[in-house]
Formats: sequence, structure tokens, C-alpha cells
Amino acid sequence: MQIRLERLSNDRHRLIVRRAGLPDVERELETRSVLLHDLVHFAVELEAGLSDGFWGTLAAGASFDELQHDASSQASVMRAERLVAPMQSVWNGRLPAARYVEMLRGEMPFVTADFVDRVLARIRRLWGHWQGTPFHEAMELVWPGHDSGAG
Repeated sequence: MQIRLERLSNDRHRLIVRRAGLPDVERELETRSVLLHDLVHFAVELEAGLSDGFWGTLAAGASFDELQHDASSQASVMRAERLVAPMQSVWNGRLPAARYVEMLRGEMPFVTADFVDRVLARIRRLWGHWQGTPFHEAMELVWPGHDSGAG
């Protein structure tokens, strides 16, 4: 799956998801709160190997509306959200990494200090890529599986 994040202005971006054999999905979004959250989802889900989180569910064929209204996809996406929301707080310096591990490790044993370090390193690369993306151009990402082989 190809993910395009087009930088429209300081405040807006367009998310375009291209999937082989499936219709593209796209949305224009507010950048300040949504973009970082989506990039943290990307980093967390890749590092955790989650194939059924937000990005994996889109890759499997869901639309944005189905992600919001379909209970079967919501359960897996909510599991990813349990990892993403506090990771955003770690990234922003509002939650210590050790506390993140303590909160989630019992429920998800792969959550270790190494996992947090890998996610934060990936977020740094993604955020730097976005910061270097000129207006009216796009940052492109690849989600592995389904119709692509790289990440």
C-alpha cells in the first residue's frame, strides 16, 4: 500500500492511500493534530508488527468510514490506539518512556524499552521527512503486505 501525505499548507494536508486492486481513499485533514497521530500510528504499528491496526486495516481494504463505523475493524484499531495515544505523550515529553512500558507491558509483552526506542527513532525519521517536504509536494510511505513488500 502506498501512502501519500501531500503538504497543502502549514495547516492542511491530504492523505491519499493507494492499494492494488482497490479504490484509492483520500481525505484532506487538519495537520496540527492529525498528522503526528497518523505518523505515530505508522511507527508503532510497523515496530509492533500489527497488521490489523489503522494502516493494516486500510491496506486490507477498509474505507475511512468503515474504520469509524465497523465494529470488527474498530476492535483491532482500538488496540493500536492503546499503544499510539500514550506513545504520542512519550514523543512530546509528557510521559516517561519507562512509565509507557510499565503501563502496557502486562497487556502487550512486546512493549519493552527497546520497542519504545525503535518507535521513537522511526518517528524522528518520519517527522524529519515531513519537515523537509515542500509545500504542494508529498511525503510517500509504503505499508508492507497485501500489495507491497517494503516498509
